[in-house]
Amino acid sequence: MKDVTPARFSLFAAGINKPSSQRPYKQGTLKDVYCWMNSMKMMQLTEQLRGIKDEKEQKLFKASFLPFATFSGTFAYRNQNGLLQHSGLLCFDFDHLGGNENLWKARHLLEQDRYFETMLMFTSPRGDGVKWVTHIDLSRGSHEKWYRAVRNYLLLTYGLEADSAPANVASACFLCWDANMVINPSLQLF
Repeated sequence: MKDVTPARFSLFAAGINKPSSQRPYKQGTLKDVYCWMNSMKMMQLTEQLRGIKDEKEQKLFKASFLPFATFSGTFAYRNQNGLLQHSGLLCFDFDHLGGNENLWKARHLLEQDRYFETMLMFTSPRGDGVKWVTHIDLSRGSHEKWYRAVRNYLLLTYGLEADSAPANVASACFLCWDANMVINPSLQLF
């Protein structure tokens, strides 16, 4: 396995729709995100979001209060043209999985996949989906080609349909607290 510990990507402060939030707050690693997402503040924000029943209000809360990451690279600003360096990571988003049982089944299938290694996985901010980060070899294809290939593989192999938006290298992934977050053990957190 290739060492992905140094993979760096951009982290952004809350307020995705604010012009100031289009520039990164800082660069980080999967370890940084893991520690940040396990904070008391993230737990409180996540619980507050999941307590909101109206979908429009949930989206507004998420856009206003949750920080986000561009796992696929470091950016000068959040736009494909702002890419400074690709991280070698892809983030897949599986929304509205249809209940807790399906959510946990999806997590198990992704974590046990024999071709793609789970680098980070967590339940989505609203609690009804999964965010999954895996490593890719950019010497064997572009970001877009890898995204389409892995997305098709997951659909054909497991029936899991990933959101198409992260095919864009600058796609944002909202961060949240998850007591059952999975991080690759090779990253040696402690």
